Formats: sequence, C-alpha cells, structure tokens
Amino acid sequence: MKKIFIYVILPFICFSFFSCASKPSFTGKGDLCGLVIDENNTPVKEAVIYCQAADEKKLLVHPKPVLTNESGLFVFYGLPSGDYILSGEKNNFLKIEPVFYSFNDRTKIICIQTKSFKAAVLNAEELLCMGQAEEAGELLRGIVCEPDSAEALYIQSYLFYTEKNEAAKEKLISVLRNQHSTKNPFFAEYAEKLEEVNNE
Repeated sequence: MKKIFIYVILPFICFSFFSCASKPSFTGKGDLCGLVIDENNTPVKEAVIYCQAADEKKLLVHPKPVLTNESGLFVFYGLPSGDYILSGEKNNFLKIEPVFYSFNDRTKIICIQTKSFKAAVLNAEELLCMGQAEEAGELLRGIVCEPDSAEALYIQSYLFYTEKNEAAKEKLISVLRNQHSTKNPFFAEYAEKLEEVNNE
C-alpha cells in the first residue's frame, strides 16, 4: 500500500501543487491595473502614475501617464505582457518611487503604498529624534509639494535640522525669510529663530 502511495498518489499531489503555484501567463495585450493607498490604507485619488517598460529594447511601448480615480485605481490599457517600472506622484504625498512589476497575469492588480504629507513629516521627526538626520532629509526631499507653498516652506524648516553644511543652513534660512513672508509671516519669524540657533 505504501508503494502505491509513493509511486501513484504522491506524484499526482506534487503535480497539482506545482501547477497551482506556477504563475499564470498570457501572450498578447491586456490592461495593467493597480491601486494606490496611503499609510491608513485609504485610496489616493488623482495621483499621476507613470509606466515604462523595464527593458525598452524588448518592449517598445511608451504609455502615457494616467490618474487614479476616486477609488485609487489606475489602468494602463492594452499593454503587452512583460516587465514594467511603475512610479508616481501627487502633491502633498511622498513620491512613489519606481516599482518593478511583472505583468504576466491579467486577473491581478498591483497595490502601491505612499504616505501623506503629515505621515511623512511625522516619520521624519521620529528619524531626527533617533539621530538619523540623513534619512530624515532624504524622506523630506521625497515629499511632492507645490513650489513656494506653505507645505514646501514647512519642509524647508525641517530640512534645517538635517543639514550639516553651514552654507546649506544659511540658504534654508534665507528661503524661509524671503519667500512669502507677507502671506506666511510665521516662516519669516521662524527663520529668525533658526538664525539664532545657527549662531549659537
């Protein structure tokens, strides 16, 4: 009985297991679908998503960027199966760094996570408290903001604490003092305090 199990049933079980575990594939074209969520697993709408072939010599496709919908979903229509690099951005969110995606199953979607402005800044604060200024600076520079917006100036004020170079610190103070000082007097006043800290 044991021999029957080993020679007949066991190979059948192994075949079933490996056939289920193997990746489904397709040839031709399909719709590459994905979802963008934030740190709370909330869908991120109106994020710009970019897609490019991982090997452009192999896949001569250049799809246009797409926007996520109300549910955080995006679709690149009619892409041939293959390997792609996905990235993206939205104002007041952490930039979506390039993600490798092997598009070989039309029934699956890729889920990409980013962080809101508030979550990214809080994360940077934690890194600064732990003495990881370089990592905090890298994180802060990865937040996408409108130039000269209050959020951008807020990031500049945090970057002061990540810089070791005195000239870079002076430049940050100058940015805070000069830009939108009438619309955002807080940053002009804060620049003075940073200057005092820098001169100590």
